[in-house]
Amino acid sequence: MAVGKKRSDQHLIDQDGIGLLRTKLPRHWLLREYRPDYGLDFTIETFREANTSGSARGTATFETLGEHVFVQLKSSADPEMHLLDIYGRSNVEKGPEQLNRKDKIGTIETYRIQLEMSELVTVERMGIGVPVLLVVADLSRQRCSFVCLNDYIDKVLIPRHENYRAAGSRMIHVPIWTEIGSEAGIAGLRWYGKRAKLLAAFQRFQYQYSELQHQDNGNWHALARYFAKRIEPYDFWDDTEMCPMIPYYGERVRQFLETGQPGYLSLHEEAVPENFKNEKFFEQMKEQNALELWRGLAHLTNLYEDVWREWFLPTGLGQAASAP
Repeated sequence: MAVGKKRSDQHLIDQDGIGLLRTKLPRHWLLREYRPDYGLDFTIETFREANTSGSARGTATFETLGEHVFVQLKSSADPEMHLLDIYGRSNVEKGPEQLNRKDKIGTIETYRIQLEMSELVTVERMGIGVPVLLVVADLSRQRCSFVCLNDYIDKVLIPRHENYRAAGSRMIHVPIWTEIGSEAGIAGLRWYGKRAKLLAAFQRFQYQYSELQHQDNGNWHALARYFAKRIEPYDFWDDTEMCPMIPYYGERVRQFLETGQPGYLSLHEEAVPENFKNEKFFEQMKEQNALELWRGLAHLTNLYEDVWREWFLPTGLGQAASAP
């Protein structure tokens, strides 16, 4: 008898892995399949509950945040877990990785996934604007964990290997504690989803700071107020509780719009020497107060590159700063 087309066990595992990932995501988020597949399997789009005032009682609606992450899904019936020792190390943005074997941060459990170099190069070419997450679907333990490939390449593979592209493939360590569905895992997905809008905002902050520094027509306050009005509506000010510094600066921007001052420098008139008590002096102090706000805003991009991009990675800084 002739034999028809067959469906392999791995196809069933992949199907179950997709179903598992869907159950781990918040039910109001969207998981969209990518076809044809060139290393990117899905995109995740995040939503939040909309203001339902005036809507029918008991109904809920959700609005998109305009945030997306790519997903490469690897499903396994029973993947092995391995222990990985984590050590302190040098700032890899300023030189090759130098591990400090005397500074052991801890030992974590990981999944080890071998990725072809063609997959890694594709992610590297995409840049860092939209994150690509490698997600391991562990069917035996009903668990999905992730690591950001863009950041893993930049912060682990490139600093660790003189030419990481020389190999045909590279081993990726996926921390188990980044489990999707856990508090840490969902915070991580939300954080990565905001990357594109945060990077765009950081670029604007630097531009505004530069322009305020070179404002020489005496109308710095009008320019600063216009700049503040442009950035105050960003929705991430109130939606990044995983990174308290960002909502902190959002409050400073709002305070500047409400009072004309962000509240950095507290100047008591009685403490000012008499020979300094003039309109020009106090105007200069107000200007410096505002400039301090934009200096801090412009510095956020440095923090993002030096610290925040290592969050959720199996590195010393990632473990110390973002692990539960």
